[in-house]
Amino acid sequence: MILVPFIYFSLLTFYWWKKHKGFDVCVYMSGLYTLTSFLAIIIVANDLLADGGILFDNYDIELNVIPTIFYCLFLTLGMLPFSMIYKKDIKTISTNNPLLIDALSCFLIFIALLNLYLVADSTLEILSGDLSTVRSDHYEGIESPAQVKAESMPFILRFLYYFNISTLLSIPLFFYYMCFRKRPWWFVLLLLFSSLSMPIAGIQSADRTEVVMYGMMFITCLILFHPHLSKKLKKILRATSIPIALAALTYFVVVSDARFSKREGGATTSALQYAGQGYLNFCFFWEKANTDYITAEREFPLIAHYAFKIDNDDYRRSIRSGQQGFFMSVFATYIGDILLDLTPIGMVLWAIAYFLITIILLRWPHREEYNIGELLMVFVLSIIPVFGIFYYRLMSFTYTFMVILAALVYIVDKYKFIYSREST
Repeated sequence: MILVPFIYFSLLTFYWWKKHKGFDVCVYMSGLYTLTSFLAIIIVANDLLADGGILFDNYDIELNVIPTIFYCLFLTLGMLPFSMIYKKDIKTISTNNPLLIDALSCFLIFIALLNLYLVADSTLEILSGDLSTVRSDHYEGIESPAQVKAESMPFILRFLYYFNISTLLSIPLFFYYMCFRKRPWWFVLLLLFSSLSMPIAGIQSADRTEVVMYGMMFITCLILFHPHLSKKLKKILRATSIPIALAALTYFVVVSDARFSKREGGATTSALQYAGQGYLNFCFFWEKANTDYITAEREFPLIAHYAFKIDNDDYRRSIRSGQQGFFMSVFATYIGDILLDLTPIGMVLWAIAYFLITIILLRWPHREEYNIGELLMVFVLSIIPVFGIFYYRLMSFTYTFMVILAALVYIVDKYKFIYSREST
C-alpha cells in the first residue's frame, strides 16, 4: 500500500501538467502530495517510524486499502476545483472599488507595523540565544516578550492584532499591484513587508511553520501571476525575494539544528519525518481514532472561541489526546484532522462541502478575468490543500478573521460605488 499514494499522485500531477500545458496551481498542489508520499516510502523503507511525530512503529504499521482509497480520493476532491484555473487564460484581474483594495492594503500594512513594534525589542536577542529553550518555553505556555508587551496595549490594538494572520493576504495583493495596478514603489514594498509579518512574529517562539507556510503560499501566487510579470518586474522580484529566501532558509536550518540536532538522525531525519508522515498518520487515525468523541472547534473556531470559550490550544489538544489514547498533534494532512474531529462520515461531508463552495466561487474553467475579491478567496481556500500536506491550517479563530475579511471584499467588490473614480 505504501506505493499507492506516490504512484497515484505522480500520475495525477503528470495528467494535470499535460492538460494545462505547464505548471499551474493544481499541478503544484498535486506535486506536493507526490513529494510527501515519496518521503513516506523512504520513512518506511528506512525504519524511521515511531519518532518525529509518526504514530505507527515498525511492528504494528497498518496501511490498508480503504484508508488509502479515501486518502487519495478526498485529497483529489480538494484539489479538483483549482484545476479549473488556467493561468495562461487569465488576461486581467480587476476591481470595481480600487479605493477599497487600497484601504485593505493600508490596513494590513498598519497591522504589520504594529507587529514590528511588538517584536522589535526582542527579535535579535531571541535569534542570538538558545532557540531550543525558546521553543520549549513556548510549549510550556511561557509568554514571549512580544506577548507580554502586547498585554500593555489598549484593548482596540490588542483586538486588531488578531488580524496579524490576515497579513497573508498581502501576498496576492503584492502581486496584484505589481502586475495590474500602478502604485508607488514604496507602497508595493510595504505590502511585501506586510506579507512577512507572520514569519517575523514566529521568531518569538522559534517557530518554523510560519516560514514554510509563507513560502508555500508565495509560490502559489507566483504561479498564478507569473505570466503577467514583465522582465523588469521579474528582475525586481528576484532582487527582493532572493535575500528574503536566503534569510528564511538560514533561519529554518538554524532552528531545526537547535531543536533536533540531539535526536537520533539529527535535524535532517526529523525534517524527513515531519514532511512524510501525512499518509502514515492518516491511516493511523483511520484505524485507531475513537469516534465517540466528536468536536468541531477546528472547523468552526470562531463560534467555539466566543460561544463556548474553547480554543484549539495545547491544553485542549492534551485533553483530546487523552480521550483518543494517542498524541493527536501530529501531521495527518487536513483531511486527517477533519477525520479525527468529525469521524469518517463527517470528513466525507466536509470535503464535499468544501469542493462545492470552491466550485461555486470559481464558476467555470478557462476564465479570462477575475475580480480581486475572487482572487483573495481563491488564495484563502487554496491554503487548505496547499498547506494541508501537514494539517488543517484554518483551525484558529484568528484565521476566521482572515476568511471573513476576504469574503467581505469578495462580496462588496462585486458592486461599484460612486466614490470609485479610478479605473483599473
